Amino acid sequence: MNQEYTDYYESNLKLLEKHHLQTFKQITEQSIKPVGNVFFSANGKPNLIVMSKHGNSVVLHDETDPEKDIDMFVKRIPREHQGFVGILGVGLGYGIEKILKERPLLQRLALFDLEPGIFIQAIRYMDFSEIFTDPRVILRIGSDIPINEAIYTAHTTIRLEDANILHHLPSFNSNLDGYNELKTELFSHLNVLNIEGTTTKLLGKDFINNRFQHISIIHHHRIIDQVENIFPGKPAILVAGGPSLDKNIHLLKQIQDKAVIIAADTVLPALLNNGVSPHFLTSIDPNNITFEKFADIVSNARDISLICASSVNLKTAKIFPADQVFWTFAAKPVESWLNGLLGGKFSTSGASTVAHLNLIAAKILGCDPIVFIGQDLAYPGTTSHATGTVLHGTAPSHTNGQKTEATMTMGVNGKMVCTDRGFLSMKSHFEDMIRNTQREYINATEGGAHIEGTRISTLQEVINTYCTETIYTGQFLKRHYETIPPLATENIPKAFKKLLETIQTINKKIKQADTITRSLLKGLITLKKNRKLIKSFNMLSSSQQQQVRKIDRFHSDLDNTGIIWHILEEVTRDGLKESERQKLAIAALEKKPSRYLDWLIQNLYRLMEINKVRKQASDLLADNLEMVLSFHEKEQLYRENIHRGIKKTENILNLVRLYVDSKNYYLAKPFLEELHQSMPESGEVYFLLGCTALQFNEHTDAKQYFENAVKHRPDIAGAVEKYRKTLGDEFFSFVQHFKMLPNRDASIKYTLRKGLLFCPSHKDLKKELENFLNTDLEKIKSLIDGNDYPAAAPLINEWHDHIIENNHMFGCISQELLKEIFLYHGKLKLSLQNYTMAIQSFKTALELSPGDSDLYFLIIDTYFVSEDFHGAIEAINHAITIDVKFAGYWETIGDQLREGGQHEDAITAYEKCFMYLPDKIGLIKKIGDCYMASGHLEAAKTAYEILKQKLEQMNPPDVTES
Repeated sequence: MNQEYTDYYESNLKLLEKHHLQTFKQITEQSIKPVGNVFFSANGKPNLIVMSKHGNSVVLHDETDPEKDIDMFVKRIPREHQGFVGILGVGLGYGIEKILKERPLLQRLALFDLEPGIFIQAIRYMDFSEIFTDPRVILRIGSDIPINEAIYTAHTTIRLEDANILHHLPSFNSNLDGYNELKTELFSHLNVLNIEGTTTKLLGKDFINNRFQHISIIHHHRIIDQVENIFPGKPAILVAGGPSLDKNIHLLKQIQDKAVIIAADTVLPALLNNGVSPHFLTSIDPNNITFEKFADIVSNARDISLICASSVNLKTAKIFPADQVFWTFAAKPVESWLNGLLGGKFSTSGASTVAHLNLIAAKILGCDPIVFIGQDLAYPGTTSHATGTVLHGTAPSHTNGQKTEATMTMGVNGKMVCTDRGFLSMKSHFEDMIRNTQREYINATEGGAHIEGTRISTLQEVINTYCTETIYTGQFLKRHYETIPPLATENIPKAFKKLLETIQTINKKIKQADTITRSLLKGLITLKKNRKLIKSFNMLSSSQQQQVRKIDRFHSDLDNTGIIWHILEEVTRDGLKESERQKLAIAALEKKPSRYLDWLIQNLYRLMEINKVRKQASDLLADNLEMVLSFHEKEQLYRENIHRGIKKTENILNLVRLYVDSKNYYLAKPFLEELHQSMPESGEVYFLLGCTALQFNEHTDAKQYFENAVKHRPDIAGAVEKYRKTLGDEFFSFVQHFKMLPNRDASIKYTLRKGLLFCPSHKDLKKELENFLNTDLEKIKSLIDGNDYPAAAPLINEWHDHIIENNHMFGCISQELLKEIFLYHGKLKLSLQNYTMAIQSFKTALELSPGDSDLYFLIIDTYFVSEDFHGAIEAINHAITIDVKFAGYWETIGDQLREGGQHEDAITAYEKCFMYLPDKIGLIKKIGDCYMASGHLEAAKTAYEILKQKLEQMNPPDVTES
């Protein structure tokens, strides 16, 4: 139907030119034609019908009332949403204006429409003035603008705040494939930014601290530039820890010297268990808990070099016995700055996971082809990682239930496999890293997701084709390392001292700015209390205007203080987030002259909060700069004195103290071993040896060192306990970390048990472990009560075996709970007719609960079932000393002997029973019967007479007087 309408095209176009120039040029320079047919609903509102890519007609809005879309969009955005929302499919734009009005805290609203012709119709029939002039709006029309470019201005918001994607379903129906592709691309981009932002928010301070801790010892290490292109054209095998690794990990041993093996840190235990030692191990995670994924086997690691991100956790770089440590630096300002001081030129693209760092390393090494194994990026079942890896969760429950399109992707076997959005984001990152490079990439993962840009093959085929030449990888690396010159670190002290001077200047300006701000605020608040109407800057007094100008100058100077705020961006993000929120709220007052005073006061408070963040961040940086300079100064002094032979032993001890205090245990170890030879009776040296041994998980050695330390220095016992308690506290923090994550019971149990290995007396760890054990015992009891021993067996064996293998656990768990573990283990073995182990477990349980008569019965009965009468008799004799009721078993033995024709032995058994239980007069008859059967008639007669007397005594005859 035709209807008169207002044509908004020209007015909207002018606004586009002013506020969204790129979109304006796009639709004017490309001569885009309108798409679809406009019609008007009964209520007079325009609507649009278009043809889908599959030839179906699609109506973009409700046919009776197009405005229904307004509430549909608004209701799906929380009222307090302060982040980013992307809308896929705009249609004629219904609902957009209402979002902007009713969600004032929203910082960015991105509008995407794949069909420019629909957008032409929209700006002709609808008034977009409120939408186009709102600074929060981002437009992407068509499919030519890359996502990264389209939402570049929203990156900060996405990193700091929540991000959501809304779908306009009719638009999806018009171009399902296109919008699904757009959704995947946008989600992947948002996910990377949001993970980066969340990680930085949570760990920004750790990132800074970790980097400078590493810089303090980086002169002992190398940077990744120093192994550039040393393996041109040689195959690299990138090993990740997906569950499919179990299928081909055994093949790696045969190519140890025929390829470069680069492994993610989490997979190291699995590799070593299979006799494979990777040439490079990559590590990226800033949390010390990552080290525990391979801590148990660090003493077995040989000839392995580390490749680390600069913010990696401290334990990995300071404890792992690496052949060499190579540092990588991303393009972040702080990393670029540090890399430049070291003479580095490589800025890696940034690795979102350790698996991506594997790929970065292989490319820098010059390897070709690059082969992935264990890179599942999917869930083939309930397992999420390869056998031998630790501290990971189980596969999400949806992998075994309903599968949605959002969790499926194409697998290497040509079939759809179950995954999740995190893996899809990783997959997309791999594909971006592979795209437009000239090397060959092969996915030899035995199951899992297909990575575009890779050729699918088996690892055996790769070996047969590319790993035919022996290149002696390990030997080559050792020779190459000898040729690498030490890092040039002489620029660091000068640069750090200069930055410390800048921080002093900054702190002085912050103090001056805040002093003036507080003074100005006092005056402005007085004006407000007196209801003085101030509508503009010019209405302020001249002194107040001067104060505002000074504050602006100070903040301008602070904003432009060289590189320092770029270096500290990771620790100022929380402050930036709050500032951005405040700016959004304050901006609403700016256009209201009557609220000028409120606007100014709130802005001043915001500036003071910014200064607070600046001060905290600059102080953090100053502490780290001073730490590095102090460490270098002391280390250099001690090493020079050692080299010159000046008080050598004393200076070696000072150097060891410096290394242990800074947790550089790998550096300390060789010097400690030297001190051990020269100071064999030093309690302190033994103590430091014990501390270092614990860090390397050498618990037996640590125990001996600590005992010797206390032997030579009794006063050091408190220090030993304190050190163990510190390690226990760390593991308790790991436990709390895993408790906040889903499906991590195994990780919690692992860290509890391991923490108690370091500190058996730790009360919090013991309490948490007993809580876990109680829960597991309830499961075990329920299963055994239902006679489901096979289901109970894994839990029973897990607890039993751990306690047997770790003797200290007897002091960590209450005797009552320990008894339950061994009781159930005994019952499990009894169900399997393993009588020897059953009795052993029952006896251990009895030692833990000596008065438990039920355990005696179990032990004796098990001896009888196993036909071990000698064992049964010993057990009975012992049980009788606890309770004479156990003498009743002698009657059972007598009955068995009598049935076997051993009448004389049966008589002995009955007599023993009768001695303890004289009220069991039936035993006398059994004795008589045995005498009768063996031909001793007189003895039988005597027994029967005694029985008769006993019966008469029990039931005397009824005597009546005559």
